[in-house]
Amino acid sequence: MKFSAVITTKNRHKLLENAIRSVLSQTVSGDGVECIVVDDASVDETQSIYENDPRIVYVRIDEKDSHGGNYARNQGLARATGEFVTFLDDDDEWTSDKLEKQFALYEKHPGSVIFCGRTFKKVSGENVQVLTVIPPKKFSGDLSRLIRTTYVTSTSCLFFPRKLLEQVGNFDERLTFWQEYELCIRLAQVAEFYFVPEALVVCLDEVNAKTRVSNKVLNWKENTSYIRDKHKSLYDDLTFMENWAYHATLMKDAFRRYQRAGKKFQTLYYGFLRLVVEYIPTRILHLF
Repeated sequence: MKFSAVITTKNRHKLLENAIRSVLSQTVSGDGVECIVVDDASVDETQSIYENDPRIVYVRIDEKDSHGGNYARNQGLARATGEFVTFLDDDDEWTSDKLEKQFALYEKHPGSVIFCGRTFKKVSGENVQVLTVIPPKKFSGDLSRLIRTTYVTSTSCLFFPRKLLEQVGNFDERLTFWQEYELCIRLAQVAEFYFVPEALVVCLDEVNAKTRVSNKVLNWKENTSYIRDKHKSLYDDLTFMENWAYHATLMKDAFRRYQRAGKKFQTLYYGFLRLVVEYIPTRILHLF
């Protein structure tokens, strides 16, 4: 049994080493883990350090060929030879038993998508906060409808057979936001989801890092509209309550992104919408 792990990176060679080490320290048996590092046009020391590193399969994307994170992930997938594929962002790390525990769960639910809980390490200046998030029980089984209404997991938590990805198509290269959300919509239409109820991924959340895509807004609205149009028939099939849940997720994410980007007007606007769409209705429902 062989597992392929695709790490995408750009200008963060100091963080990348920790990600690589966490992949290579996995406790799985069999043919082990193939570590593929896709360098998306880095201009720091990434290439000089890792281009000839025997531990990894190094893939370099030059600036003229750079087309975003999903393009980089798909380039890594093109080099993958494992029966199972996994992904890791360069600022995230795995616990050493992540793949072992996910594969054990997969054997109980063959053909499914496996994910896990995660720990957020939130860094803001000198302040460091740690928050562990374990998925709720409802995020298990047939998620073909639920997956459209909420954000279930992140790329670094996913684990599934490569043939499943080939069935639904690779990452959509038009997207720069909500990439895993859109991929999971497609996956959930053909496979069930199950999770290991443990935090097997550590996610670094640098609140003030302006280079992080998650701290930017860029074309976020265009991305979410594109996803809605792409899966129009699936969204049109949602009930009123499911649509409400979807829009609550949308407002929550918009508020967080604009707040971190320092956009005060948009933060107030989406904060108000979040109050109307999410907070007040939720409190009213709790009365019954």
